[in-house]
Amino acid sequence: MRGTVVMSAPNYLWGQLRRALDADNDRRMAKTLDAIAGIDAGRITVGDPVPTKGMPAWVTPEIIRGGFATGHAAASGPLTDDEQALATANGLPGSRAALFQWALTDAGLTWLTTLLDQRTYQVRLPEQAALLTVAHLIRTGHGAEAATIIDTIRPHADRLQFLPIPLTAPIPDGVHIATIGDAITALEQKKPRRQVEAQREANSIWGPYTDQLVALWWDTRDAAGTVGRVFPDGWGNHAQDLLDVYDALTEEHTLTTKHRKPGSTVQILLTATRATLAGDHTQIHRARQVVSDVVAKRGAPASEALTTLRRVQQEDAAKPSHAVLAKEAADALRPHRDVLTHEPLRLIADTRGEHLPFVRRTVDRARHAPIGQLIHVGVITSAEGLAAVAPQLAGPGIAGQYVDSVAGHLAAATFTAFQNRRSVLLLNYQTQVQVTALPWYQALTATSETSGSARVRLLRQANTLTKHAIESFPGTVLPNPFLRVIAELYRQADLPLPVTYELAADIFMGGFSKTFVTAARLAHEYVAAGLYGRYYGLGEQAPADQKTFAEETYRRAGIDTYSRWSSVAVAGSVIEQAQILTTQNLAIVTHAGVTIDWETAATTAFTRTVLPELLAAQQPRGLRQRKNAAYAWRQVLFYLTMAGTNATDRFLETARRATDRTRIGAPAQTLLDDLERSHRGQAVMKPFTGWVVRDNDR
Repeated sequence: MRGTVVMSAPNYLWGQLRRALDADNDRRMAKTLDAIAGIDAGRITVGDPVPTKGMPAWVTPEIIRGGFATGHAAASGPLTDDEQALATANGLPGSRAALFQWALTDAGLTWLTTLLDQRTYQVRLPEQAALLTVAHLIRTGHGAEAATIIDTIRPHADRLQFLPIPLTAPIPDGVHIATIGDAITALEQKKPRRQVEAQREANSIWGPYTDQLVALWWDTRDAAGTVGRVFPDGWGNHAQDLLDVYDALTEEHTLTTKHRKPGSTVQILLTATRATLAGDHTQIHRARQVVSDVVAKRGAPASEALTTLRRVQQEDAAKPSHAVLAKEAADALRPHRDVLTHEPLRLIADTRGEHLPFVRRTVDRARHAPIGQLIHVGVITSAEGLAAVAPQLAGPGIAGQYVDSVAGHLAAATFTAFQNRRSVLLLNYQTQVQVTALPWYQALTATSETSGSARVRLLRQANTLTKHAIESFPGTVLPNPFLRVIAELYRQADLPLPVTYELAADIFMGGFSKTFVTAARLAHEYVAAGLYGRYYGLGEQAPADQKTFAEETYRRAGIDTYSRWSSVAVAGSVIEQAQILTTQNLAIVTHAGVTIDWETAATTAFTRTVLPELLAAQQPRGLRQRKNAAYAWRQVLFYLTMAGTNATDRFLETARRATDRTRIGAPAQTLLDDLERSHRGQAVMKPFTGWVVRDNDR
């Protein structure tokens, strides 16, 4: 890494700010500036699990790309529509402090317990479960615990949302990757494309104005049809009017600049007009030529050809932009902001933008349905998409721990909301804040009776989720957000597995936590003696401690030492070797009991990920695709190791046929040849890896 970590955070954020400016994204710009200002002022500590000074660990921080805090709480901001409606309905001032006080009255507690019993509530942020938990604790005779929670959160009552989102009906079975509210926000943020709007301006403003200039000069023809020979009465006044109109148009309409360019039709005719009005006829010949060319191309003024052309252009210019249509769709969705439906597209039926691909994709992302359906219809197309709904999928496992179904449903809602909390950038082997940091979650867990089979259910839930992820996307590593969910499930099932998270190469410090050492030792038991171990040349013993583990990754990456001045490419190659040594969690979840059709997974990962990414990697700037191919290839090797010797023979035959049907050629054949060597017990001289380290990177 070039430079220190302290400097890398602001530099990264300035880069994000430039991207936000390029994308004309005001909201993103504001949040990025908040993060930069907070870091510069010392209010935000980069790399700490609780980065914002004065903010308790249980408060959900607002996090932007890269894991940087903005200094704001995610549950802060103006009153939501639901909060405002609740305040109005109960004759309260429009403030969170007033709502907080009301929620602790008999009327407020009755409202909360009704939501609990009917399950007509939604928790999108963990804080929104706090007063629900208070109501449950009071009702079940745990007033002291409720009072402790109230005392803890009361100082923040004027800023944070501690009330749930009320619903008209319980949340139906299923999951969703986005809400109707998210769709509304995305549609409202759709901005007109400058290029399209420039063309609209050209057709509606500058096309007709050009016609007027041409017509002005067309009226100066003599009997032979030569332009600039006869100037009718009033021509000078009309010409001056058009010059004045031009000045007004250029001030108001600035999207297109073609008319400003020297040599353009408009500029030649304007120059000739000004000169002629001044008594200078030297520019008339240029006007004559331009008018002749325009008439030959588009037709004479008022001709049928020109009239038809301009009518078509005007009709096209009058059509609403995609941004306008997107906002109309957002308006149609607004009354259904809190609705969960498996047919969200019906909510925008009969709007003018319902057939636009962008609008349909955005709205359909709010589809609430079983996970299999979301994958089948293309709402979820990647492991990252699956990770986004993993907290919801884990909910039933959390709820199943509790004898009291009301407590179980509330615990699951709180857990799901917390797992959606964006992770912060961490340094020095620190860990993310855990759900147990929530005082109300702690109290709910401590005061509720749990089922005797809770651990078994949680383990089964974690394994089911993992199996679904690997079977659906076998060529993709398990993303960090997904890993955090299953790691918590395993922890609550009393099976604390050494789950390792993907590290960022641009902030890598050169070392690894003890978790990597433990994971490597466990992985060694599964793969060292098999195909995976032979291909990657794993030793007879796994590294014994952190120092040995780090040194082994350096050696395998081909470097002697690592320093903070090492390049990102070097950092990436070292991290990749750590992933190879640990199998990047595949051995861990296998140890937990996950089992799939390994042979099918290997074939699918090769044909669906390795081959396409290898092909893309042959293009300029294909390093990302190369990394994707290498990671997927590593998964293939693990699956085949689990599947056994005979499976490798069948895989090689199938993979060679698939390769022959592509244009990839040598890169894929080399992979398969090396795989066959490993299968026969021979060493591979250069295993395929994703990161490429050049001499000037070292």
